[in-house]
Amino acid sequence: MIRKADECDFEAILDLSEEFWKSTIYTEKFDRDHTKAMVEMAHDCGLLAVIDLDEVVGFCAAVKAPILGSPLALGATELAWYVKPDHRGGRKGIELMKFMEDLAAEEGVKYFTMVAMHSSMEVGSIYERLGYKKSETSYTKVL
Repeated sequence: MIRKADECDFEAILDLSEEFWKSTIYTEKFDRDHTKAMVEMAHDCGLLAVIDLDEVVGFCAAVKAPILGSPLALGATELAWYVKPDHRGGRKGIELMKFMEDLAAEEGVKYFTMVAMHSSMEVGSIYERLGYKKSETSYTKVL
């Protein structure tokens, strides 16, 4: 079942966030308090959802704000989209994304941006099948 997250889901989301963090290129220690603040921000934006199969096995979090250039261009950017590896391969992750798109539209968002972190999951082809167009590519350099 995919649904909006509520505060009782925060601990499970934080556990999944820590699991996700391990698959990234980032070397800093996972900071649970900071991550909780980010999860709360997504919740406050109305853009936090979970896959609940008697336990939370995936989540998506995003924040929203006007895009530089016009206060009328409301955009949302995904902070994290993560599904436990043993629950991937079906439609759960895609259904979670579509649910997030609906939440974003309800929040007045016109432009929804998903990020592809190549160190954790290859998702570009999924995004393209769902109608996303590549508009920017991020490169990260560790300094």
